[in-house]
Amino acid sequence: MRTALLLLLALAAAAASAADVWKWVDEKGVTHYSDQPGPGATKVEVRAGNIAASSPAPAASSSASGPAGSGAPAPGYRDFEIWRPERNQSIINTGGQVNVEIRIEPNVQPLHKLSLYLDGKLVTGFAPNTLSYALTEVPRGVHSVTAVVADQYGKTIQETPAIGFTVRQESIANPPVGPTLRPPPKPQPRASNKLPASQPSYGALNGAPAVINPATNMPVVAKPPPKPKKP
Repeated sequence: MRTALLLLLALAAAAASAADVWKWVDEKGVTHYSDQPGPGATKVEVRAGNIAASSPAPAASSSASGPAGSGAPAPGYRDFEIWRPERNQSIINTGGQVNVEIRIEPNVQPLHKLSLYLDGKLVTGFAPNTLSYALTEVPRGVHSVTAVVADQYGKTIQETPAIGFTVRQESIANPPVGPTLRPPPKPQPRASNKLPASQPSYGALNGAPAVINPATNMPVVAKPPPKPKKP
């Protein structure tokens, strides 16, 4: 090693001669310098007081990163939307129940969390990363829902546009109106069990006039004529 160092100094002192210097390492790991190239030798640039070995420039990295060279991969979610209810849909007479359906591709990543917000408030009581919600007791009026994907630290990564809808629940105080509604049916007469004020006459019942005995108030039965006597 000392010999190689002396040789290197001698070569540096001879830099004024503008001779080329070559460097290589043999099979035993010993470094050699010479003014003649050898197998596997690398050209050395000799300057006054400096010796720099030429080396290729580092290759540019081919790995992709997020926007503006942040180093973080882009979320990559596409078709992320709320497709039910429809925008500006009127939900009528469901007792306050509203079904919400979310579409997202690809599936939610393991470290991400999908949540639903109703009127800016987090919807709870459902399994994580649920895509179908059956909301209950939603009051009458105008509402909006938004789906949000956040990372493990709670930072929002991506969210859907807000979808507005209206809940309408008709009541007795405010009955529904419209040309499609039918009028209520008219009341039908029902049979009465009231007794008649007068009884039908005997003649009306038997088809013939009758003679009424005023003493008994019974019809008089005609006696048959007497039989003729035998001589």
